Amino acid sequence: MKLKNDKVILRDFIASDIADQIRWETVETEWQLWDAPWENEGVETFDPDSYRKERLAWLAQEKDEGRLRWSFQICVNDASQKHIGWCNAYTIDDHYQYTKGDGHCTIGVDILDLSARRKGYATAAWDLFIQYMISNGIKDIYTQTWSGNERVLGLMKKIGFEECNRIHGIRTVRGQCYDGLTFKLKWEKYKAFRASIA
Repeated sequence: MKLKNDKVILRDFIASDIADQIRWETVETEWQLWDAPWENEGVETFDPDSYRKERLAWLAQEKDEGRLRWSFQICVNDASQKHIGWCNAYTIDDHYQYTKGDGHCTIGVDILDLSARRKGYATAAWDLFIQYMISNGIKDIYTQTWSGNERVLGLMKKIGFEECNRIHGIRTVRGQCYDGLTFKLKWEKYKAFRASIA
């Protein structure tokens, strides 16, 4: 599946993405300073061979083309179609905690290619992803981050997210305490954002 607007293409994961992912996990790792950095503390070293085998096995599995996608790879919508990151979704419960069961749709975005930052690709990708979720009957959309991640906080507010929960001092990042934040998409603000880019 592919979705596109003027700036980006959202598409399914393909075999050539494996090399990019391995590079982002082992060499170009700056993004890990911002995307839930506490998750990387004390974690076993990333194993490229295991990852490659797991991804190839997943790609070989038969899949329902009509299934709801919970992740897309982000590519620049130009002749290069350069792979620059991903967007994904997960669920949180009524207490804003991650759950594997039923819950509220919560989205995230990562632009991992440093040369692709601050060019509007994350905004364009999230807009496409939100439109996709809406078209599949998702009525409430959330996102989460930590209070020190100022770059993404600006993006969230621009698109129309409003803070709905804050847990003070729950995140320790590089020796400092930060708040855990949850935001909910406010439809009137999101519509205003879409009108501003039309």
